[in-house]
Amino acid sequence: MSQSVEEQPSYGVSGRRCAVCFTTRPFILHLLLYRGLQHHLCTACVLDSHPGSFCPTCFDVFLHNPPPPHLRLLCKKCPSISHLSCVPDVASASDDYLCPPCSNPNFTFFCVTPNHANNAIEINPHLAKQLVAAATIASESIHNAAVMARYNAEIRVKEAVEAKAEAAEVLRRFNNLLDNYGHQIGNDTGENKIHEAKGCSSQSPDADDDTLVD
Repeated sequence: MSQSVEEQPSYGVSGRRCAVCFTTRPFILHLLLYRGLQHHLCTACVLDSHPGSFCPTCFDVFLHNPPPPHLRLLCKKCPSISHLSCVPDVASASDDYLCPPCSNPNFTFFCVTPNHANNAIEINPHLAKQLVAAATIASESIHNAAVMARYNAEIRVKEAVEAKAEAAEVLRRFNNLLDNYGHQIGNDTGENKIHEAKGCSSQSPDADDDTLVD
């Protein structure tokens, strides 16, 4: 899907481009998680990559509260969810409904055309709704990422505390083993000295006897 309609002059500034369509210096870039990593996406690519998060006609964002089944239509080609009240011909579209992006190969979200006279972009209410929808989705994505990061950090802290306690217990047991081993060595050395002393005392009379005999 081409997003050249959102492209703005680069003015010599590099690095400001959408991570999906690579549009250089789009009107606005949204920071959010895309395929597990944080990327900057243009408004069109944010909406295009989250088809089940908003109605593609009125651009109301659902987040965690999609319309009830009796008030919505599901696209048969993508996860897009549309309000029943936003579909023009509900009777004919109920079985084979296609959302606007799937029904029109040339469909583009946030299709803006800069004024060639002053290069300005006019945002009408329809485009404003798309911009707000993309910003809301991006904000929710970053919020969820922050919650998950905090949850993982708390798990890592808990694991570190448990590992520290286990290491302290192992060290305590090791010190006890060293103390017991030291006492055992000390006792064995003392007993050997006692035996040596007894041996010397028992041999001394024999030595005197041999002297007397000679």
